[in-house]
Amino acid sequence: MRRQDFTLLGILCLLILAALAPAGLRPGWAPSNFGDLYAYHVPMRHLTASALQAGRLPFWNPYIFSGLPLSANPQAALLYPLSVAGYIFPTVLALSWNFAFHLAWAACGWMLLARRQRMGSLGAFFLAAVYGLSPFLVYRVQEGIPTLLASLAWAPWVWLAWLCGGPALLAAAWSLQFLSGHPQFMVVNALGMTAWALLDRSRWALLRRMALAGTGTLLLTAAQWVPLKEFLGHSVRSGWPQAYTTAYSVDWRMLANWLYPDAWGNPLDATYAGPPSVFFETAGLYVGIWALGLACWGIFRGRGKQAAALVALGLFLSAGGHNPVYVALLNGPLGWLRTPARYLFLCLWGIVAAAATGWKAMEERLSPSALVLALAAAAAVLELAAWDRSYLAAQNSLPYLAPRTSVAEAIGGRNFRVMTDPDLASPNKTMLYRAMNVNGYEAFYLGGYPEYAARSEGRAAADASRTYLRRFDSPEMEHLGVRYFLDASGELKENPQALPLAYFLDGGGRPFKGALTIDIPRPERWRISGTVPDDARALIAALPSYPGWTARLDGFDAHNATWDGWLQSFKLPEDKQGARFELSLDFAPTGWPWLAGLTALMWSAWLGFAAGAVQEALAA
Repeated sequence: MRRQDFTLLGILCLLILAALAPAGLRPGWAPSNFGDLYAYHVPMRHLTASALQAGRLPFWNPYIFSGLPLSANPQAALLYPLSVAGYIFPTVLALSWNFAFHLAWAACGWMLLARRQRMGSLGAFFLAAVYGLSPFLVYRVQEGIPTLLASLAWAPWVWLAWLCGGPALLAAAWSLQFLSGHPQFMVVNALGMTAWALLDRSRWALLRRMALAGTGTLLLTAAQWVPLKEFLGHSVRSGWPQAYTTAYSVDWRMLANWLYPDAWGNPLDATYAGPPSVFFETAGLYVGIWALGLACWGIFRGRGKQAAALVALGLFLSAGGHNPVYVALLNGPLGWLRTPARYLFLCLWGIVAAAATGWKAMEERLSPSALVLALAAAAAVLELAAWDRSYLAAQNSLPYLAPRTSVAEAIGGRNFRVMTDPDLASPNKTMLYRAMNVNGYEAFYLGGYPEYAARSEGRAAADASRTYLRRFDSPEMEHLGVRYFLDASGELKENPQALPLAYFLDGGGRPFKGALTIDIPRPERWRISGTVPDDARALIAALPSYPGWTARLDGFDAHNATWDGWLQSFKLPEDKQGARFELSLDFAPTGWPWLAGLTALMWSAWLGFAAGAVQEALAA
């Protein structure tokens, strides 16, 4: 890149920072969003960062849904290098910078990719702006999901490594895209790369590079993807109904948004009829009239068959439930992706690639002056920047995150569970209080819990990402140790019949309290001790049964069974009656020491390889 490239890229970065300001500059201010940032990502990132600051790895999250894995959840971004900002700076500030950085990173990646494809500085600047300022990326800020934007930001770097580098670079780029927190766009991107390669003259070399890099990626990210695979297999996603799998399908009418993003209204002024999340997923494919015109010209001139194929494939798959062929294939890999609209990424990539072809054709056929090219690039940038202006704004996060001191003092850090009223917008806020909630909001959580919740409520009480429990005094909730109900007004209602987080079962399978001491020094470690009553036959720990929990009773391995369809049960030997005991419970992802060691070894090897390559390049 030349000085002119850095100047043009700097202009883009300044536009992004100006649109987001004062988020990232003023304490407590964040990019304006429709709530996921505060309801989901801030609590999770705060929980993860505080655990690392305390010197431990956050493997388990006990604060929603009665407990579920934390490090296995990719959206915690535990192993993503840029997450280090959240361990140093306040969470809101770190996430504000996260948004700004990844918008700029996306633009920088496309600029480098275009330059390596022999585009001029102004053409590369034009493409960087078309991608980096596209509503498809910008809406992720308003949606409040930093992990979606981060994954999209890595896409041009993945293509750059693939087309201009080697398997080692591609493996690293893929790994960072995966670790950034939302693997779905990584999968969609890889699908687009495969389709592109199949239509390329160098298809076998490109596919071979992908295969080698894919193997390397699996090794570089083993500590994340293996626990994730286990989590997915035990989560609600393993048996989703079709209504959830196709909930975000693109209706053909949404194609009007390609010409005018507000063709069907928008959530900012409440003119869009559907949920805001559907708008942000389906209505963001706008690149500006100028860029769209160049893309059409490039395809029309027959120079963009690969780009046209990506657009067609994206349209076919993003139709989701409106596409009978897609529906018929849901029992296969297509059923793993909850949001078909995210296949629109293929359309976006195809359009930007076709616009590159159109720009080159314009230069060849019209031979415009540098001034005309500069005006054309500026027109595209200003068109998108003007549209993004209302979506890239800032707001004070304190009204959304300010704690209720009396509530926090009453329930925070206590060895009992609470239930928040489903009318409260953010059940995950209890994570900031370190209060264990039986409700929650999560993209996926443990399977079996919806059935347990339905049994407690006497009706369905869960959807694909949330539970709506209200009966805090049901037998199921008493078994979970739900002591308080936090209503919508902020008042706490106590259930005196609630059991503690550990209790005994008699010979008839009936629970009863005992003289137990429950110590939970950290979420991944429970210590339960006391004296076994004469009529006790089993000990219940009010924890979900999940692989990775290991138990030792008085120093010996103890086998756990499932009780009441959800909780961990330990049989007490007859010789323990009347005697003192101690049960220790510890959680770590299955095979964690080996996975962590493998990942560390592979990254060390990769860094050594990269250092050697740099030395050779400098010597040459």
